[in-house]
Amino acid sequence: MEIHDATAEVRGRFSPADKLGLDGPGGAFEEVAVVLEVRSPAPAERVRELVAHAERGCHSSQSLRAAVPVRLLARLNGHDLEL
Repeated sequence: MEIHDATAEVRGRFSPADKLGLDGPGGAFEEVAVVLEVRSPAPAERVRELVAHAERGCHSSQSLRAAVPVRLLARLNGHDLEL
């Protein structure tokens, strides 16, 4: 499929209250949106199929849709830092 240009803009919505020490929700995103702009002479249906295929294979999108454990492993001067 011929694609002349494609850009993606990621937008996230969250409350800054936790970062400011205020009462409110935690600092996690409330919503993440990816705005994908495609320039192509291909029919819309073909581009739609390609976008759907790419989204299914995107590790970032899939991880944000599921509860994924996150661990922080800190190192100081090459040695593990107990947290």
